[in-house]
Amino acid sequence: MRLIGEWSLPGHSGPVYALTCDYVHRTLFSAGSDGYIAQWRCSSGKHAYAVARTPNAIYSLHFIPSNQNLYVGESSGTVYVLDLEHKKLKRCMRAHENGVFGLGSHPSDPEGWSSGRDGYFLFWDIEQSEPFAAIRVSSEGLRGFALSAQTNSFFCAGRDGYLYEIARSERGVRRKVQADPHFVLTVQTCPTNDWVASGGKSGALKLWTLDLELVWEQPAHTLTLNTIAWHPSGKYIATGGRDRLIHIWKADSGEKLLTLPGHLRSVNALIWISPDTLASGGDDGLVKIWHLEGLPEK
Repeated sequence: MRLIGEWSLPGHSGPVYALTCDYVHRTLFSAGSDGYIAQWRCSSGKHAYAVARTPNAIYSLHFIPSNQNLYVGESSGTVYVLDLEHKKLKRCMRAHENGVFGLGSHPSDPEGWSSGRDGYFLFWDIEQSEPFAAIRVSSEGLRGFALSAQTNSFFCAGRDGYLYEIARSERGVRRKVQADPHFVLTVQTCPTNDWVASGGKSGALKLWTLDLELVWEQPAHTLTLNTIAWHPSGKYIATGGRDRLIHIWKADSGEKLLTLPGHLRSVNALIWISPDTLASGGDDGLVKIWHLEGLPEK
């Protein structure tokens, strides 16, 4: 595995906190402290333009391909729903008391979800663009979450240091485990295997079973581990941290395979655009596109 090229895409005037992708149209969306949502062409990294701007910092983004809606989570707790096909604001509501750190939706059911600094996990009706149920998970607040299709549950990062499993059907906490001495910042489920990866303030990367049994742990970053992105094959994990570095790990063993330096400040967001292309966003205001080779597509 090796790096064969990289693009640095300036445009944001402050830290970039969130990335999401429209894989069909090959476009990447980025957002952050300046409140701008930028759209980039994945094939060239050029011709970015501002989709919209919010009054406050944006912490999370989620694109729904079925209806071309872009969900935007703001630091104030407001969630915006943008209809990209018709270029209009579909919904704006204060769903959480403060920062919205997690947004997601089911791949086929008309259901979405959000998690916030207020400690609530919300269930959304995607067709109506509004929440219909809420769970108070942690008094210390929540960060991001990930859906597990195998268990029909969510794994949610808690600011109290716990990793929570939330049952989708019962809409309640099924189990929790201490995952970081301070707080958990990020959690992602493997797209192909029964694994969950988490990271937090301690900088450690941890791999868990779906029963939240620890498989392995690595001291991944010297400072906070901010973001995790599973490779589409499920064989690799990319991590980004406050130490300005991106690492790629072998999932079954925890072996570090590659380090990508280049950001000038903290790395806050990662997403795989394709099996050989990784995108990142950082406190330096840059969106970077990393072109790799030596990773399998399946």
